[in-house]
Amino acid sequence: QTGIIMYAQPIYPPSRQERRRAVRIAYRTRLRFTSRRQTGVGRVRDISFDGLFLETPRPLAVGDHIDMNFRFRHTRSKVPIAGEVRHIHPHGVGVRLTW
Repeated sequence: QTGIIMYAQPIYPPSRQERRRAVRIAYRTRLRFTSRRQTGVGRVRDISFDGLFLETPRPLAVGDHIDMNFRFRHTRSKVPIAGEVRHIHPHGVGVRLTW
C-alpha cells in the first residue's frame, strides 16, 4: 500500500490578526491552472486545507474562479481542485480552495 506522507511545520505563527482558519505549511510544487480568461502554470508556495498561495507572473483578478491540477511532488497523481482568487500580491495570488 502506497501513501503520501508530508512532514511539514507551520510557516507562520498564529496571531490575533490572523484570519485563516487553517495552518499553512510550506510546500513548493508546480501547478497548472485555467480560468475563464487564461491558462497558465504557476508554483505553489504554501498550502493549507482551505487555501494556497500561487506564485504566477500571469495577472489574475480577485474573484476569478480557477481550476487547477495539483500534482504531489513524489507521485504522478494529479488532483483536480478548484479555487477562487481572494487577494493579489506582487508575486502571485492567494486562492481559497472550493474543492
